[in-house]
Amino acid sequence: MAKLLCEPFVLDPRPAYPLRITAKRYTLEGIVSRGDVQSAQPGLTLILLHATGSHKEVWEVTVQYLLQKANQENLKIDDVFSIESPSHGESAVLNEKELHDLFSDRWPPREYAKAAHIFLTAGTDKGARVDFSRRRLVGIGHSVGASAMFLMKELSPTVNFEFFIAIEPGISLKGNHHTNIASQALTAWTWLRPDVWTSRKSARKALESSMVHSMWDPRVLDLFVEYGLRTHPAAKYDPPFSFNGVTTASTKALEAASFRSDELVVDSLQAYTETTRERAVHIIWGTINDVKSPETRDLLSDESSGRSPASVRFVEDAGHLASCIIDYDNDSHQVPSAQSQVVQQKPEAVADIILDIIQNKPILKL
Repeated sequence: MAKLLCEPFVLDPRPAYPLRITAKRYTLEGIVSRGDVQSAQPGLTLILLHATGSHKEVWEVTVQYLLQKANQENLKIDDVFSIESPSHGESAVLNEKELHDLFSDRWPPREYAKAAHIFLTAGTDKGARVDFSRRRLVGIGHSVGASAMFLMKELSPTVNFEFFIAIEPGISLKGNHHTNIASQALTAWTWLRPDVWTSRKSARKALESSMVHSMWDPRVLDLFVEYGLRTHPAAKYDPPFSFNGVTTASTKALEAASFRSDELVVDSLQAYTETTRERAVHIIWGTINDVKSPETRDLLSDESSGRSPASVRFVEDAGHLASCIIDYDNDSHQVPSAQSQVVQQKPEAVADIILDIIQNKPILKL
């Protein structure tokens, strides 16, 4: 398998926007990208937005497999950009002070939308130094990343995506019975999840033996240990008060805050609905109905409310929080010990479906 090449970027838009924005560009070694040269047949540029509690590198297993297979099938994908939420991963460390001062108890999905928009419209002298207005863009968002992707439509100048792929989109209806139960489960999971370990090695050992992380693809788990964790802030104190362990880069407080925001279940639903009328929107669900009920899932395909996705596809044996099985009839749920999602569980299956969508292949019946 060809080596995945990675080019990192840090965009500092301050003072216009208070947070630094990080992203990575992926290509395959030995494959010449046509993205920055004029071509009669330009390829696609994929723009990836991750889920809450994740990081921009979470896609790397999916991206390597996708680019490798696309090259074998002579499918033109010039490059892939993964943009990080400013409160996650590497970005959370860079923005630690600003997040504490400005967003201590709130993190609306619109902030991720703003950050992605700023990166994609920065021009040729900042950030990635790419004129994305000349690219054939495909927006791919996972969970809250899908919410942010659709909320970008409110911002100017417009980022013109050819079509969208929403994976387990974190979009629902405010006040809905099933939404309220799911929100309760997600909030409980956030506050109860383990988030401190003595070292990355001990974190890896603990996570791989947990009920949920043991379901992740081991390569994706390695990426989380490398990029989703950070040195614990208490390491800065002088001995004997220092603690040289690790913790999650994204904090529990900001993750829980994102679930409380109306932007997740009101504004993004409206933005999603409008987008389905303007562009092709393809949805990918896991077949396990854990956080989302079938009714909530079907809400995004409700044509009577003006929501008409171009296709709905499924990844078998995967869910949103696979150990958070909710009994909607009895208003009960099991609080999971950790996060488990489609991209983390089935990264290559996700890549296969993305490629099927790009190539307009028919949906295979389960």
